[in-house]
Amino acid sequence: MRLVDIRNELKLVNKDVVIFMKYGNFYRVFDEDCYIIGGLLGYKIYDNKTGFPITEFNKVKEVLDKNNISYIFYNVCESIKELNSYELVLNYYKNYFYKSELINTLFNYDITNELEKILKVVNYEQLNKLREKYER
Repeated sequence: MRLVDIRNELKLVNKDVVIFMKYGNFYRVFDEDCYIIGGLLGYKIYDNKTGFPITEFNKVKEVLDKNNISYIFYNVCESIKELNSYELVLNYYKNYFYKSELINTLFNYDITNELEKILKVVNYEQLNKLREKYER
């Protein structure tokens, strides 16, 4: 997805916000946002966009804060979208930790103690009656 397309999607939801898109070592703004930034900071506008080096980040932010203008600095890492294996890795490790916890629980489970508890409440006479009834 192109930088402008991402910006346009963000702008649909954030109409009253200046949206900065990080592109390499620069932040860029497009369309109407470039007039605000160009006007407040004196940046040149070309092809309906303007930009500045990321080293100017604090300066730009300070000017926007001073003028009560809402903004979003969007950092674009183009390769992350294509190579994102978040869900795959998340599911793998969730299963890994779940299985580890299950194995640990089973390993530490004292079945002898549990059987003793069961045997204490079992009525042997009733069990024998049931066994005889169903063996016939």
